Amino acid sequence: ISFKHCAPPAPKMATKAVSVLAVFAWHVQAEPNARMCIKNTGGSCTVSDCYKWREATGGVGCDVGRCFCDDTSCSGIDGGCYTEDQKYIELGASNTSTETTWYTFTNARWPDVVLRTASLSTNANLYATGGIEDESRFSLVMPPLGQGGEPSFLMYSKKWPDAVVQIADTGEYGDAKYLPACTNIVDSVGSSRPIPNLMMSLVVAPQAAADGTPLVMLKAYWAQQYIYVSQGTTSLSSLPTWGEDPGAGGYWMVNPRLPANSVKALPKFSGVRCSSMCGEVSKDLTMTNVNAAPRASQEGIVIGAMLAVLASMSA
Repeated sequence: ISFKHCAPPAPKMATKAVSVLAVFAWHVQAEPNARMCIKNTGGSCTVSDCYKWREATGGVGCDVGRCFCDDTSCSGIDGGCYTEDQKYIELGASNTSTETTWYTFTNARWPDVVLRTASLSTNANLYATGGIEDESRFSLVMPPLGQGGEPSFLMYSKKWPDAVVQIADTGEYGDAKYLPACTNIVDSVGSSRPIPNLMMSLVVAPQAAADGTPLVMLKAYWAQQYIYVSQGTTSLSSLPTWGEDPGAGGYWMVNPRLPANSVKALPKFSGVRCSSMCGEVSKDLTMTNVNAAPRASQEGIVIGAMLAVLASMSA
């Protein structure tokens, strides 16, 4: 970044000091991300101003090379800034629900396991385990859709209220390596993470459950990657991702049912279908059976403790 100074030439050390001051003058402190208002649009302003289109109905400013929505607006799915007339919507079991609805995601191939987070203090990975605790419950918050695009969600954990399910790229030097994780919307040093990295897309799976209930696939908003349970996955194995249809292990039943109008708005899977080691959607997977499943289990409690211990040993 080049900064112009209205001053006569100065000694080299003085020039460095002025440059540092200029950086601080250029820095505008933005409000941090909040649960119902993500501020970091994902845009960059290191070499030019934030794009004008980001000022959808709100304002945008530059914060240390990043485009943030101003104090009157929040980022939409498209990275534009929107005022309160286009609010974040917390998906509920009915359109009139005002309380948080906590969803569970039961695997279609192995209906005895559900999606689960670990302990964020030691381990951010995602797992598939039996029994349902707060680590297995998630709310779905949809930012404003903005200028087209598909509905996507901030998938908040009940156990970790300021953390969302995401698929992170942990690769180095351009070598992509995808990892499903549960990540805080503001990192440990106070930096707000960008909205594209925080969202998940729910894609209607190419096959429904035995009772006709639509199943979904959990896809990264920003990448063609799906979370799935593989044949070799155990309760202590972190979940992987796959770039196309991973088969029945990548289909999930959402409980309680998603609102019908929300399901209609979700994109349907249209990629390459699984052709090898795909597995089958279990005949035991019905909404009735899922509702009858135990809400908590000693197994889940033990697994949670083991995950925390193993993570702390490897840290």
